[in-house]
Amino acid sequence: MRVGPLAFAARQHQGAARRVAATPPARPTLRALPSGPAVATLLAFATLLAGATPAARAELAAGRLSAATFAEHAVGGPDADAGIGDWFLGNGTLCAALSDPDHESPLTPRGGVLIDLGHCGRTDDQWSVLQPLLNLAQGEVVPVESIAAGRDAERAWLQTYAVYNGVELVTTYALDEATPTALSIALRARRIAPGARVFGLGAIAMHAGGQLAPFSLSRREPDQSRGFVHPANDRSSTRRLLASLADADVTVLVAREGMPPISYGIERVAATVESDGRRRPLSSFSITGGHYSLENVLVAPPWIGPASGRPGLLQMAQIPFMDVDAGEALAVDYRIWVGERADVASVTDALFARAPRVRGRIDDPRARIHFERASGAPISERVPDPDGRYALQLPPGAYRAVARAPAGREVALDFEVPAPPAEAGDPGVDLPLLALGAPASVELPEDFIGRLVFVRADGSSRLRFDVSLLGARVGDDPLPSGIEADALNVARPPAERRRVPIEPGAYRVLAVRGPEYAARELSLELGPGETRPLALAPLERIAPARGWIAADLHVHSGRSFDSSLPTDRQIEAFAASGAEVLVSTEHDTLFDPRAAIARAGLAGELVGIAGSEMTSTFHGGDSPHTTGHLNAFPLEPSPTAYRRGALRLEGRRLRDVLAELAGRDRPPFVQLNHPRPDPRGGDDDAYLDHLAVAGAPFDPTQSLDVWPNSVLLERAPDHGWRDLDFDALELLNADSLPRYRRARADWLALLLQGVRLVATANSDSHRLGHVVGLPRTYVRLEDDRVEAFDEEAFLTALRAGRAYGTTGPLLDVRIEPVSGAEARGRGIEPGSEGDRGAGIGERYAGRTGVLRVAVSGADWVPVSEWRVYVDGALVHRAPLALGETAELPLVFARDAFVTVEVEGPAEGRFAEAWPGLVPFAFTNPIFVDADADARWVAPGLPARADLPETITRPEATD
Repeated sequence: MRVGPLAFAARQHQGAARRVAATPPARPTLRALPSGPAVATLLAFATLLAGATPAARAELAAGRLSAATFAEHAVGGPDADAGIGDWFLGNGTLCAALSDPDHESPLTPRGGVLIDLGHCGRTDDQWSVLQPLLNLAQGEVVPVESIAAGRDAERAWLQTYAVYNGVELVTTYALDEATPTALSIALRARRIAPGARVFGLGAIAMHAGGQLAPFSLSRREPDQSRGFVHPANDRSSTRRLLASLADADVTVLVAREGMPPISYGIERVAATVESDGRRRPLSSFSITGGHYSLENVLVAPPWIGPASGRPGLLQMAQIPFMDVDAGEALAVDYRIWVGERADVASVTDALFARAPRVRGRIDDPRARIHFERASGAPISERVPDPDGRYALQLPPGAYRAVARAPAGREVALDFEVPAPPAEAGDPGVDLPLLALGAPASVELPEDFIGRLVFVRADGSSRLRFDVSLLGARVGDDPLPSGIEADALNVARPPAERRRVPIEPGAYRVLAVRGPEYAARELSLELGPGETRPLALAPLERIAPARGWIAADLHVHSGRSFDSSLPTDRQIEAFAASGAEVLVSTEHDTLFDPRAAIARAGLAGELVGIAGSEMTSTFHGGDSPHTTGHLNAFPLEPSPTAYRRGALRLEGRRLRDVLAELAGRDRPPFVQLNHPRPDPRGGDDDAYLDHLAVAGAPFDPTQSLDVWPNSVLLERAPDHGWRDLDFDALELLNADSLPRYRRARADWLALLLQGVRLVATANSDSHRLGHVVGLPRTYVRLEDDRVEAFDEEAFLTALRAGRAYGTTGPLLDVRIEPVSGAEARGRGIEPGSEGDRGAGIGERYAGRTGVLRVAVSGADWVPVSEWRVYVDGALVHRAPLALGETAELPLVFARDAFVTVEVEGPAEGRFAEAWPGLVPFAFTNPIFVDADADARWVAPGLPARADLPETITRPEATD
């Protein structure tokens, strides 16, 4: 899943440079902030002081990351992004980092925002970004100009400075030793120049794609707490928008299952405005969406009623009259509490520190225990210790504990927490045992690689595994866990995963391992508490694609900002799918999967390549309509660089990024990802839907020299590259054939005009609920053994287009010359002596030839027909079954290109093994040099009235 565009209209402050003081007071006020050119010298001195002077206490530290300080102060973890040149902050317990203003963030080409936050030395950072913004608008992100660092005996701090719409904004991030598990954030604002109206101050915390699970808590009105269940937010309806505003002063973000344990609690501490010597409270609220949590404060007190709780319709009606007026000083304070467990109680225990302690034990430590008030309002949630014991702080009142455990088990307990006695000492509350009972379970085979699907014997449903026990959702949409799936991926599992709990019952178990392997079934019946071994021998490779290697060029894990899938689980799933070349393309960072593959003991099954998906969501700069998503590989990670050396894409024109990539010592293969949105519910960051600078979609029915297509041909005056100078177009992304057909129309139109882009098929998998390794791209390699993998030969073949995409059917496609006797029998001109055949991606010389297509694969992959296209036009369509070979004589009046598709029904074992996929394969072209002059001349785009249906009707199903 990708995050939608969060536009940002960049505005440059035209006045003199302004900087913050070297040492802010304990509670910063705007009166203490000097401005003017002299402050630049002060900033430089403060930075030097932060890097050179010992802290008052060794644990307190703030400054800029350098080669000398990186090892000591960089934050570690799956989502750690900071590198040399960014800014660090630490107190010995927590370590944090702000990106330098010159580094892009997930929302804008500018940085200066909180990008890393975790426990020092624990490599548990899963923080994406906290981005200050104004006016409840994702397009009004605060452009940070500068950062200063400092520390004293009590705390260490980083302070950012920005001016937007004439409003000066100073944000101070501080860590101390008095509250070692909380990062304080103080936002101060005042108007210093005329500018557009500012009615709201806030910040957006990103947790895209279920990376973290948000829990909403209201301490002022506990019965209004929403927990993990949030209403849909719909800005098209005032009623629904108001319903989405939460009267919550704490949002807890919980790490997902399988990831390093951590939790973040964003606490809104206070929000006030000071003018004429009076300080008044301001209304504040939060909104939680599928990818973000937004904290917001309205800048003016209400005309009627107190400024407490979420604003109602009357207050929202006052927004057009609100502004930050001259002479007013706004102060908004937050704290981010960081818990050591992946649960809500890790944060609420700090918030309810004086409340009674509730203790108990549960008979399965894999459970999650949810605590609700008598009204049903969620208040906290706890993960038990390994021995099943648990404890947490709860305010006095009536509660229900609901324990949820794997295999669909649940148990509830009602209890009371009395008010603590006046005298010292808290006896606490001891709860009786929460008894879930033992689940049924299966023991996974040790020497087995494959995907296991459990279908109930009556055919009613499939079992889901690693189901999230949090129940997080927004509206009707659950927030997915990275490891939840409707199948078990097995690749010689480690000891802790050899026994898997399941619901009691009778099942049919289907074992598969990709389209080259046999499938096997077995029956299984288990009662409560029973454990049975799965007696499965290794699956036989019955249809090896000899001379081809199976690659997925677009794979994600929890290293991406929008995934919570542990890398080792994704590698295991990849092996279970039978794919062989895993290209790791994490969003905006670089990760080399080879070491993880070796640790998993799977180096003999697959190889890894490090790459990156450069991601653009920003509307502005040189790319006012976003630059889409771009894969590049191989790339070498740089451990001390920002985002490990990933290139910046936000706000840049595509041709500039392509030129930078091409300038590397080893230029990578570059693929434009999902160039069109999925008609079932698309993204507006699909490049060919706006062309970044045109604001209009590519038109496959028009020539490249016609606007808006012509922007693709514009050469940069400094380096000469064009927006069109990438290597590949991702035609098939995940399971969407409608999207494929839209992208195919563009690809064919470009081929007709001589633009030779390689067509690929990839999974774009972000979690185990997405199939990885299918679709896949088969690449021609004479020696296709994993142990003999030659990366340079692989890249050479891929660049040449010697590749086809498939979800299952395996292809052998060639054009062969026609012998004299055969030609006479077919009534066509024979080939010349010495004519040679050509396969996918190769050039065939001759005016006549026979297209031969063989379709193979495992016997459970259904195929029903094949289709032949010449210059994008459908010229032949006929039945074809798996294992059959078909031929078609072809005559060419001029140079041309030939492509083939095969397809079958999604049924039987295929549908059970790969739900959502359709058996389908497509080839890259065979280029026909009809006049045999050793050069291929593109046919050219025909007149609009004569365009093939595949171009004029890109959504047709053929």
